[in-house]
Amino acid sequence: IGIILIAIVAGGLWLASGIYQVAPNEQATTQLFGKFQTVTEPGLRWFWPSPVGKVQKESTSENKTMELGFRSETTSGTSVSRLGEALMITGDLNIVDIRLAVQYKITDIKSFLFSVDDPGDPDRGNREGKPDGRTLRDATESAIRQVIGQRSIDDVLTGEKEQVQIATQLILQTVLDSYGTGISIQAVQIQEVFAPEEVRPAFDDVVAARQERETRVNQ
Repeated sequence: IGIILIAIVAGGLWLASGIYQVAPNEQATTQLFGKFQTVTEPGLRWFWPSPVGKVQKESTSENKTMELGFRSETTSGTSVSRLGEALMITGDLNIVDIRLAVQYKITDIKSFLFSVDDPGDPDRGNREGKPDGRTLRDATESAIRQVIGQRSIDDVLTGEKEQVQIATQLILQTVLDSYGTGISIQAVQIQEVFAPEEVRPAFDDVVAARQERETRVNQ
């Protein structure tokens, strides 16, 4: 009898551990023996606990940010360059240093969690299995390089920043949709654009001269 009571109590505790809370800004997916079952909305829920079932929750209402070409240091408030991502060749065969941020949301949690086997991105703290790791980073880098490769360095450094952002967002969204990532790109924002360090003073002089010319024309 004692063993039976212990088994009943243990079973009850195990079943009770299947209660979970989905926050207002979240959605959750359930898996039974590893197979996807349902998407659950905010509220108090129950599903078979581990190892029979599995629940994964993700925020689907907040904008998330991915940085390309740099990484923000939260403790010091500064940023560290990632030249391997930032240096790109323009259409007139110059090199430009571009640092941008991508804002995105999860719009399809099922696709986000189960459609792409991402290796993860330890440099940004992204674990494997979710497409906002290497998949998002590599797709962004490919999109921005394609756009920059069609423009001259003068255009990139001076007057076509907004056009570059829009074109990059369109290409990036197309790639992510083709992979079935469940990610919606909200904005691509260029943070900084530099000429290479060796020739930066010369390009700064060119930009300053153009601004002065425009000012005098306006005057």
